[in-house]
Amino acid sequence: MKKIAVIFAFYWELRPLARRLGIDLFRSMRPVIEAADGYVILARSGMGADKAGVTAEDIIRDFKPDLIISAGFCGALSRDLKIGDVVVSDPEDRKLFCSPRPLFTCEEKTAAAEREGAIIVDMESGAVLSVAKKHGIPFIAMKAVSDTLLDELPRSFLQLLWLPRLLRLKRDVDLASNNLAEFLLDYINKGAT
Repeated sequence: MKKIAVIFAFYWELRPLARRLGIDLFRSMRPVIEAADGYVILARSGMGADKAGVTAEDIIRDFKPDLIISAGFCGALSRDLKIGDVVVSDPEDRKLFCSPRPLFTCEEKTAAAEREGAIIVDMESGAVLSVAKKHGIPFIAMKAVSDTLLDELPRSFLQLLWLPRLLRLKRDVDLASNNLAEFLLDYINKGAT
């Protein structure tokens, strides 16, 4: 069986998969978790390319995985994608654009789609890919849509605190993280082929 490292940006992206792998709540809060079988490593990097790259380097040094997966949430750059859809991308297919900053508006997302030709956007996968390539380790991205092309993201913490927006965000994040966990678990159980 392949040793698989799955790198997420945030805890709430990782937790549903950790739960399905039998990892308890307190253990799942660690930045790096080795599943009981020793073949699955889950890691949280924090937001952004720099943190994701450092985490990927650390994971490769400490665990020597056979495959690295950049997993987590993404924004949709296509009208065809809805909340909870899971998109798999490899370095060749150009489905995924790694942005240096969040894309808050439909206009920003549309411009990125036209410029990059991608259908989803995140902020971490490019750095993880770069580190994986440097070490000759296969890479794939598995991302769940947490905001659609038409969704406007809050620019400040105060905007996020508006109760209807907060409830919708929780619903969307729960759907995206649970769909991603099911997809990842199926992929891992099939031997990551």
